[in-house]
Amino acid sequence: MGMYDWNGYGPYVSKAEKIRRALKTRKKMAKKGVVLEPVIVEGRTISRTWWGQSWIKNLERYADYSNRLSRGRSYLRNGSLLDLKIESKKITGLVCGSSSNPYKITISIKPVEKAAVEELMEKSRESLDSMQSLLAGEFPVEIKDQFFNKNTGLFPSPMEITLNCSCPDWANMCKHVAAVLYGAAVRLDEKPELFFTLRGIDINKFVVSVAKDESAKLLQKADIQSSRHLALDEEESGMEELFGISIDRNDTVPVDENEKSEKLKKDRSVKKKVSDKICGNKKSRNGKVTGSNSKPREKTVKSIRKNAKKAAQNALKINSKKAAVKKAAVKKAAVKKAAVKKAAVKKTAVKKTAVKKTAKRV
Repeated sequence: MGMYDWNGYGPYVSKAEKIRRALKTRKKMAKKGVVLEPVIVEGRTISRTWWGQSWIKNLERYADYSNRLSRGRSYLRNGSLLDLKIESKKITGLVCGSSSNPYKITISIKPVEKAAVEELMEKSRESLDSMQSLLAGEFPVEIKDQFFNKNTGLFPSPMEITLNCSCPDWANMCKHVAAVLYGAAVRLDEKPELFFTLRGIDINKFVVSVAKDESAKLLQKADIQSSRHLALDEEESGMEELFGISIDRNDTVPVDENEKSEKLKKDRSVKKKVSDKICGNKKSRNGKVTGSNSKPREKTVKSIRKNAKKAAQNALKINSKKAAVKKAAVKKAAVKKAAVKKAAVKKTAVKKTAVKKTAKRV
């Protein structure tokens, strides 16, 4: 077991020491050229979006996990989660622990069954209108309840999750695995589309198919002849009988070519607005289109991620500076204390010498 005692617990390590170890390991791995994606949590709140919070609530509602998950929160807040990646049906992570090398964690998750996905798509047809609203968690409570349903929703149960960690802890849910599970919620705050990647769902197909079906229904309604047209036909036949004339129903009013082209332009603009609404695109003042399917949005997302990464690096630098300042203050206090003690010892020695001299004179 190495440094672990017979109960399976290692020696106590303070929060400051955990932070120092994590920073040291991160720098060491960066020098070796290892690309890390650390998870940084600022403050007490771990997750702030619907997808991240729902991920945590889903894990905590199972008795198998609720008793052991709390062990991973401190590791996450201490910056011990050095790397976390979410891929199709898998979450991998590196956690800094008591060992000199970080522990490797792999969490395998089964994909959602196709029948369940199709059923959710059927229920979501009238509520999901764009990719942006889906990723932002901006949809009715009824749809949220369906997504979060324990048996038929999108979130995995313990039966669908397989946990694996390289640490010597005998428990299936060790603190390192718990830290990665909580870290996944933070990553879903940053990139909610990764939830669909993890569960084996094509997010584009999910939203587009819903939008297409709604458009098809609208077109089908437009093709049905209204009662007004039938009433006009009956009225025309009545006029023929009354006045003894025949009305040519094939006669058409000549349409000007300019009017026809303007009408086509209007139809195209209406179709474009509908497609922009479906895809969540918007037109800015300078005429550029932005949205989930536009290249400018991709650039803004990249810049946001870049800024977030810089902010995380700056936060690490600030924390390391604070730690250095604190260490210097502690050292200064220790030196001052030693100087006071030395002065007291010297003063006592002087007093003893004075007493001896007085005794000799007497």
